[in-house]
Order: sequence, then structure tokens, then C-alpha cells
Amino acid sequence: MRIQENLEKSKYEADGSLQIQGTTIPYHTICEDNFFVDEENNPVASIFSYAYFRSDIQDNSKRPILFIYNGGPGCASLWLHMGLFGPRIVKLDDELNLPTVPPFELEDNPHCLLDVCDLVFIDPVGTGLGRLIQEKARKEFYETHGDVRSVSKFIEQFLARYNRRNSPVLLAGESYGTTRSALLAGELMGAGPEKADTMGISVSGIFLLGSYFIEKLPVEASATDLITMAATNYFHNPKDDISQKDFIEEAFTFASTEYVTALFLGDACPNKEEIADKLAYYSGIDQTYWLRHHLHMDMQKGFAHKLLEDKGLALGFYDGRYTWNDDPEIMEANVIADDPAMGQYTPAFQTAYGLMRQELNITSDRISKGLVFDVNMTWNREFKTSPAQSLAGCMRRNKQMKVFFASGLYDLCTTAGNARYLATHSNLDQNRVTIGEYPSGHMAYLGKESFDLLAKDMRAFFESCI
Repeated sequence: MRIQENLEKSKYEADGSLQIQGTTIPYHTICEDNFFVDEENNPVASIFSYAYFRSDIQDNSKRPILFIYNGGPGCASLWLHMGLFGPRIVKLDDELNLPTVPPFELEDNPHCLLDVCDLVFIDPVGTGLGRLIQEKARKEFYETHGDVRSVSKFIEQFLARYNRRNSPVLLAGESYGTTRSALLAGELMGAGPEKADTMGISVSGIFLLGSYFIEKLPVEASATDLITMAATNYFHNPKDDISQKDFIEEAFTFASTEYVTALFLGDACPNKEEIADKLAYYSGIDQTYWLRHHLHMDMQKGFAHKLLEDKGLALGFYDGRYTWNDDPEIMEANVIADDPAMGQYTPAFQTAYGLMRQELNITSDRISKGLVFDVNMTWNREFKTSPAQSLAGCMRRNKQMKVFFASGLYDLCTTAGNARYLATHSNLDQNRVTIGEYPSGHMAYLGKESFDLLAKDMRAFFESCI
């Protein structure tokens, strides 16, 4: 069922300003449709973009430009737009005790990067204000490499349209957006898997938040996930004799030595009870459970429901700090609405996006959703070049490109241990790799402490790239 919308090509402009580190930064915004057409020049799909240009720069032809998108697949860019990068972001006074009904507010973002680079937020085809116009084009856009091709073509055209081909290019993606970033960097150069056109666009820096590289890793997920279990256990059950940081690093050392050995040996492991005892200590889940599940743990179906089972609580899969009543009689509709974390902050972000649209003079009646399940559920996740292979190839051919792997310690979905593994097992030049972990969840910008730490490190990273 679809409601009729205005799908005519649109362009909206506005002006604003904000204070960044004591300096007033004026900016001009251009938000517009970017159509893809068929052989008869009829529109079949569109990407919607939100561009912020610093407006007191006389010649911006060499000014860095950062392209930003979320993941899903099927997510609009509103999460990073309203939570981390935008000049105006959603106001959340206490991220663990959020109101779930309007009114909500926007506030200036003191960590916005507009003093460093211009910003372009991307709603890929079928997400946000982007649209799949012709059903016949679904397979072309709703698949791993087709998505990357469409975003690369958008970036190439955007750079040409605004005379920015000489601008250093930066990328930022969250969750599935990290897969997109790794593949996109190769596609932009002309190193895609299907004899891609040689665009010759090199990328100076890539920011990966909540890394997910789509491919199955050659390591047990229970081992890479253990530091997230330890961090979350410590948050809910703090210990007097050790700091959280040391507790997490102890868990990591155990996971990368004794635990992976035990998992490799499987049922032939001679000291399963001893390993299960240590797993119980770090995870907070009793030894019996670990033994019954052969030393494995599913983060969503197991850990999220077991850690606080004695209190009748389930953890948020997207942020393990959040909890709610784990009532088996209440039907779960989907992983967004019925997650203790996402179910809490989604209304604030969606409403904030609506407020931002007004400030950007976007008058279209088109609707933007945080995640479009039709896109997500019909997405072809097969790949011909893996994200890790693409990223390694980009680093080899581009001696200046840097990569930042950032994670929230309480993210049960794309765990910090997974990011550590990808950062160190993807054949990347470790001298150009940064790893950062923050006291938040999947959206590591939730909460002032985490937001400030992440923004500080992110700023330093991007400044080092340009």
C-alpha cells in the first residue's frame, strides 16, 4: 500500500549559522533530488541529498567535502544527520531516560565539522526522501554492488555540478554504511568488481561507525563479542576490585587466547568447565548456560535476554544499557519498534528530522522513514568483492588514505570486538588505522560523554586526513 507523493524533481535552499569553537560559521544548504534514468531518459530511481556549504569561503574548490550515510540496508541518513554530524541535532538531555512522545527540540551542534569541511548527507535509493520510482529497477539498486554504483555515480556528478572535483573526499558510514564505504572507496577509483568506469576519485579518509562488513568472518563471533558482553555486564553489575577498562581488556586477552582455543577444540576441549567459569565471570551469564550451549553465545537471542533474566528484563540489542520488561506474552513486531533502545529514541530522531526539514525549507509532502523494511528484506546481500578486500586494495593504491573504526562498547549488534578484528585482519596498513571505543551503543553519539569523546577523536582524524 502506497500513498501518493509528489515525485517531481525538487531543490530547496536555506541559510544558517552556528558557533564552532568560538567562531561563527555561516552556511548555505541545498537539498535536492538526484534522478537515475532508463534508456528512454525516464526516471527510475532517485537519491536525495542534503548539502551544507560554508558560505564565507570565497573559493571552495579545494575545500574538503564529507559524504555521510547510514546503513540498514534501507536506512535514511537522518540518524547521523540528527545525532552526530548535522549543524542542528536532536536535543537529548538524558539518553537513558528519553521521552517517547513530542514535543522534541533541536539544538546547535558544538562539534559540527563545518569549520573543517562541507557536509553532504545521502538518502540512497528507496531510503529517506530517495525513491525507487519504477519497480523494474528494484534489482539494479537493492543489491550490494548496485547500491555502491549508484552512490558513486551520485558523488561523481555532485563533484562536477558544484566544481568540487579538486576537493579532498571523505566518507562516513554507520552499520551497513561501513560495508558501503569500504566498497565505495574502490568503486570511486574505478576498482569495482564489474569493470567499473575509471572515475579516478581517491578518498582521503573513511570513518566507519559500528562496523559490519557483510561477509562471515573466519572466527567465532562469541569470541569477538566477549568484550561487549563484559562491558555490558560491568555496566549493569559493576565490580569494586577492577575498573571497567581493565575488565574489558582482561576479557579481550582471555577471548584471544584460552577462549578461541577452546572453541577450536569444540567438544574435545579438556577444560570446558574452567573456560565456562571464566566466561560466566566476564559475561555475567552462568556457567551452566555456557556449557549447555557448547561455549557459544547468541547476542540477540541469548545474552540480551539472559543477563538480567532474574529481574525479568531484556537488554537493547542496539544498546545494552537500555532495558525493558521481557514479557513473553507481548508480541514483538520488529527489531526497531520492539528493541528496548531503538524503541525509545526513534520517535525523537524522526520528529527532529521533521523539524529540520522546516529549517531547510523542504516543503515536499514526501515522507522519510528511519528504516524501510521493504528495502531491507528484499536486498541482495551477495558480493563479488568483499568489503575487506576492497578496503585493502584502496589502501594499497592510495598511500594517504586513512581509516577510523569506531564502536560503542554497549552495541550488541555490531560489536567493538568485531571492529577490532576487522581493523587488524583486513590486510590494512596499521599505521593508517585508528580504533576508537566509546561508552554508548550502536549509535555511539548517544549520551554527552560518548558524544564528546567520539566527536573529539573524529575531528582529529578528519583533520589528519586533509
